[in-house]
Amino acid sequence: MAGKYRALLIGNSTYPADEHNLQTLKGPVKDIAVLNRALVDRDTGLFADVDVTLLPEVTSARAIRALGRFFGNADRNDVLLVYFSGHGKLDQIGRLHLCMQDTDSTDLLSTAVSSTRINEFADASRAGNVVIVLDCCYAGAFRGADLGDAVAGPGRYVLTSCRGTQLANDATVENGTSFFTQHLVDGLLQAAVDQDDDGYVGFSDLYAYVDRRLRDAGKQIPQRRVNGDGDLRLAKRPYRAQVESAAVPGVPGSGAGGSPPDSAQVDEEARVDKGATTSGVGRARHTARRRVLLAAASAVALVAAAGAIAALVLSYDGGAGSPSSAGANTYSTDSPWRLLLEDRIRPNDNGCTITLTDVNSGASISLPAAAASFATSLYGNKSFQIHQSGSFRWQTNDPGCLVTPLAGPGATTLPFIVDQTGDSDAFVPPPRVAVQVKDYMGNQKCQFKLYDAVDGQTLDYATATPGTDTVLLDSAGRQRVYVGYEYSCAYQVSAAS
Repeated sequence: MAGKYRALLIGNSTYPADEHNLQTLKGPVKDIAVLNRALVDRDTGLFADVDVTLLPEVTSARAIRALGRFFGNADRNDVLLVYFSGHGKLDQIGRLHLCMQDTDSTDLLSTAVSSTRINEFADASRAGNVVIVLDCCYAGAFRGADLGDAVAGPGRYVLTSCRGTQLANDATVENGTSFFTQHLVDGLLQAAVDQDDDGYVGFSDLYAYVDRRLRDAGKQIPQRRVNGDGDLRLAKRPYRAQVESAAVPGVPGSGAGGSPPDSAQVDEEARVDKGATTSGVGRARHTARRRVLLAAASAVALVAAAGAIAALVLSYDGGAGSPSSAGANTYSTDSPWRLLLEDRIRPNDNGCTITLTDVNSGASISLPAAAASFATSLYGNKSFQIHQSGSFRWQTNDPGCLVTPLAGPGATTLPFIVDQTGDSDAFVPPPRVAVQVKDYMGNQKCQFKLYDAVDGQTLDYATATPGTDTVLLDSAGRQRVYVGYEYSCAYQVSAAS
């Protein structure tokens, strides 16, 4: 039985030590940020936020230390996932090396991370299951390597972006995602089919989806190698499980709970399943399942409608870490906390509005200044630091607007990437904090502020513009701080050199 799921995501875009032979890449930093969101997704993810570590733009020495800790701290039942996006190089005897900030292509053994070293860490680890995903490239020749036995072992699942003799594709736009990683993320989130209907997408399901998409596009052909007992679960498919377990009169095997799919979702699932069934038994199974889904959609819709009406009358105390949607919900705390807002409106997304009120005084609580530029409509994921304590009630405009209260200001370590709007989690700062914009997302500028995590006091602020992408913020000797910003920008926070 699987224990904790943990991931180490390494992305390297720039290579200052050998910039003539290792060109700057567009995708890796974005790749690890997007994959991180997929792994911890509320509906499909098997990973907790605290168990995913991102390493953007690091030296080989730091990557090796991180790999050592990552593998060394594992328990027997843990599932470990290591992902790398960046340049890959082969040495003279065909061994693969992952290139980092300080890599010199003429001295790979001492300045890069070899597949042999990764294998040594994995072999010495107590973890029973290890997944290694490599989206590695090097410009001018070919990207990736034909791994063969280079990275394989007991309980080892290896997925690479291409074969050893193929070119593979970086992102086509600055700070975009590569073809391989985008399909990998799509497969984890919703596109890969749960072939055996156990409520999970396994390694083989994910590979089948990525392989088909890349072959259809004619871009590259991924490869896999498995040395383990059976398949390994990598993502959930709770949506299907909810529908098929819904309490629907007259539908055999149905249970309590669940939410109805709309007709487009049912038709899409039927289309995907139909493409995966080729035998007479498979077609019959597909037809029966589609009837169950359609029956569930009709019957559960009545229950959902009644529940929506009840939600307008009743309030729900969700507690810390419990998501809520339309209607009034409450949360009580005696310390600063965070409010996470997720926009999941489908279709016709007009954005989310939220009203936050102090239950005792009845006063309206303003969201942090970082939200000011978004007026009343918020899109995507938003995280806001709230410094008041007491009891609070919130109300949103749509059931697709999910609110989760999170205790405390959070905890993260430098460096880290923020790819959502609002405030970062708190961190222990150096004297000066560097904030580098990775994607302006169509804006002309990005304004950043550094706040004290205890009382929300503004410590410093600066504005980044194209051409001056990195700003420095003074932490004023505070013990814990966080970054807030206006305008939608993806950025990296690190210690100023």
